[in-house]
Amino acid sequence: MTAEIQLRPYQSADAAKLYQLFHGTIRRVNRRDYTRAQVEAWAPDQPDMERWKLKFESAEVVVAEVAAVIVGFCSWEASGYLDFLCVHHDHQRQGIAQSLYNICERRMCEIGLQRIYTQASVTAQPFFIRQGFTLVKHQLVHVRGVDLPNAVLEKFL
Repeated sequence: MTAEIQLRPYQSADAAKLYQLFHGTIRRVNRRDYTRAQVEAWAPDQPDMERWKLKFESAEVVVAEVAAVIVGFCSWEASGYLDFLCVHHDHQRQGIAQSLYNICERRMCEIGLQRIYTQASVTAQPFFIRQGFTLVKHQLVHVRGVDLPNAVLEKFL
């Protein structure tokens, strides 16, 4: 049985751990839908940590922990843009993404937003479709010299 998921606000000291979690997840989980070159461009070994920290400081971020270990995080902007929803590669399919998404949607509703939108990876698209999102468009995003396919999805609240 999985330990209980604890959700808490992001703290600036979390930035490096969240990047490590993101890096490991992209390199392991998303590897089934993307090439090696794509995942290496998306999650480089040497990230711009200042840019990473700024992304979190300008967003609302919730961190998921199990037994005091960070296992996921979600970030979103007041505009309704859901930027990150990431779960550690060893903790997939345990309800963590659902818990994180639920708090994101609830908070967006509380501030009166009527629409959530995201750019979902090929890997994440089925999760968002199950949450009631619909496809706006497929696109290629150019990252570090490599094109990454994803999709813009939206959900009206």
